[in-house]
Amino acid sequence: MSFIEKIQNQPRRKRLVVLWLSTGVIMAIIIAVWLFSFSHSLEKIKNNKTSNAQRANAETSLPSLFESIKKDFSALKNIISSGKKEMNTQIENLQNEQNNINSQNNGQEGEQ
Repeated sequence: MSFIEKIQNQPRRKRLVVLWLSTGVIMAIIIAVWLFSFSHSLEKIKNNKTSNAQRANAETSLPSLFESIKKDFSALKNIISSGKKEMNTQIENLQNEQNNINSQNNGQEGEQ
């Protein structure tokens, strides 16, 4: 029989005692770990005051995310605009060539 089955077979009063004792023990362990990690974090914060000032200076020199995105979209807009201009130029050249071919064909038909 497993440990849980043994507890389930106990009277209700005994099961409640086991419930509250196990809850208290687990809660005490969690609080102890939390306090230990909190005190460790406080020590780390005290030791890193100078590095925080250096990090703040470095962060102010970096562009913000919004500024970076704005620059990227501006560059993309310029690329698309130059691509459109190039495409329009190519279309005009093709149309001119087609017109020249058509006029040559019309001239040859008139000679025949």
